[in-house]
Amino acid sequence: MFNFLKRDKYNYYPPVHPLIDLLNRLPRRKLNEQIVCNVGAGSGLSALGRQLPLIPFERLDFIDIHQPYLDGAQAQTYAAKYVNFFLADARQFDFSPYSIVLMFDVLEHLPKEDSLAIMDRIKSKQVIFIPLEKEFRKNVYEAESQDHLSLWTEEDFKSRGYRTQVLENFHKEDNRIFPALWALKN
Repeated sequence: MFNFLKRDKYNYYPPVHPLIDLLNRLPRRKLNEQIVCNVGAGSGLSALGRQLPLIPFERLDFIDIHQPYLDGAQAQTYAAKYVNFFLADARQFDFSPYSIVLMFDVLEHLPKEDSLAIMDRIKSKQVIFIPLEKEFRKNVYEAESQDHLSLWTEEDFKSRGYRTQVLENFHKEDNRIFPALWALKN
């Protein structure tokens, strides 16, 4: 079932499947008071990325290591009161000001030990969405930051105290089908 309806005080949402509906993953209470960091702005064209401009956070900061992705994100209009864009590497970024840190399809683009170190430094609520691939996909985006450098399992997150939900057969790419995972902490 897809959600095409306006929800209470929030704007109209793009049609997204309930399993990837951010309002089902975020704390609904006091969203307008949340200071949020979205790690890896990406193209903004994913079903997750298209939802972010519509959520009225107090502040929404985007970080990405690839300037063209930040430029694309900056061209959008946001419901958040304040929106900022930082050309930065998550491995050196200060996450202490944030109440929520979002990482959608990011961790697999770094060596696993670097991703784990980032996760350990974040003390706020973490909302992670990641493919569970058995082998690396080809980078078709012509950006080095899009190379996949680590593979992940559900146990990688469960063993670190995350609540998880596996979405079986979620991704289909290059005639391969593989699951994705939600991981939530704090």
